[in-house]
Amino acid sequence: MRRSSAIAGVVALFLVGVLVGALGDELVSRRHPRGGPVGLGAPGGHGGHLGAGHRMMAAELTRRLDLTADQQRQLDAILADTHRETQALWREVRPRVVAVIEQGQNRIAQILTPRQRQEFEAFRRERAEHLQHMLGTNPH
Repeated sequence: MRRSSAIAGVVALFLVGVLVGALGDELVSRRHPRGGPVGLGAPGGHGGHLGAGHRMMAAELTRRLDLTADQQRQLDAILADTHRETQALWREVRPRVVAVIEQGQNRIAQILTPRQRQEFEAFRRERAEHLQHMLGTNPH
């Protein structure tokens, strides 16, 4: 039983990492629009673009591992595929993640006094505005 719990924990941690990575990459790419060909400037043969996080990873791996041009092209393809898959996964789970966060916030609001709830709502608005600013969707 303990082994299955440990495995479930590792899988859950991995999935959280994938989601956080996908969200982080999405935030970075919205703040810094993608440009140029896939990866390190070499055509990847699959028509997509890597996010900023993946481009930085590709550059770091190329430098640290002294990758050949062929390995760079393969790495670009792998990272582009991974990016597409994580983005698709994020689009699927995002509504559920948002719902869980909202449920948690509603539960927090229920335990607060009226004064605390008012301050908590101000906090939620500030966080929402901050997120909109980070995503570049702030109307101001």
